[in-house]
Amino acid sequence: MTLSLVLVLCVLALLCVAGVLVVRKFGISSDDSDGAIGTLIAPCVLSIYLIAMAMGLVIGWENNQGAGDGLTDEAATATALYWSTGALPEEQGARVRADLRDYLETSVRDDWPRMRERALSPEGDTALQRLRTSVHAIDTGDDPAAALDRLTARQEVADLAAQRVQRADAAGSEIPRVVTLAATVSALAVVVLPFGMGVRGSRTRIFWALLNLVFVAATVVLLLYLDNPYTGALAIGPDALTAALEGFDRIDAAIGAG
Repeated sequence: MTLSLVLVLCVLALLCVAGVLVVRKFGISSDDSDGAIGTLIAPCVLSIYLIAMAMGLVIGWENNQGAGDGLTDEAATATALYWSTGALPEEQGARVRADLRDYLETSVRDDWPRMRERALSPEGDTALQRLRTSVHAIDTGDDPAAALDRLTARQEVADLAAQRVQRADAAGSEIPRVVTLAATVSALAVVVLPFGMGVRGSRTRIFWALLNLVFVAATVVLLLYLDNPYTGALAIGPDALTAALEGFDRIDAAIGAG
């Protein structure tokens, strides 16, 4: 969160400095405002800004929502697997439950800091491998019902592995740099143009130019915050996995696990 905030402030500071320099060096006269700049160039720049910003926000929002939905599914799969262990042989079920708890705890503790850097932790990979090994080592003998329970547990741990891959993909997802660059550069032009056309001496022009600046700056900030689902003001936390871990105690009481 701190690094993201620093990045946002640096980008806004650079935009402000660039804007001031452009206004001072390339002031726009009344003739230019009524000519090609006001009738052709300004509308084109505004269109580029709106299109690029809309694309960036949609991509970022969809990445964020997809990551949140995937985390909810992962917690639900872990809970279903924990319930499934109640039908397994007691010792083997206890081993799977212990490994499942360890996997979720490792994901919360070690994965989340790394996901802010667009990666997963090797500790999480190791914990998942232990869980898969304990599930595949379940021996049900010749009992068809127990074999079906083992098959269910194997499918659920396979789903967990697939959801971990999806979480890695979500951590690596980002708004295309060309879209971010187009939105940022065009945002600078959209902010600068009203000041370059001369707002001095008119309170109405100053008010609307400042309002335009605030609005454009806010959209740029939001765009930067949506670049990674696991950082920024809208960051997705491990709340779903933490809730699943808390629910395991209630499942233990329901299935009589010690």
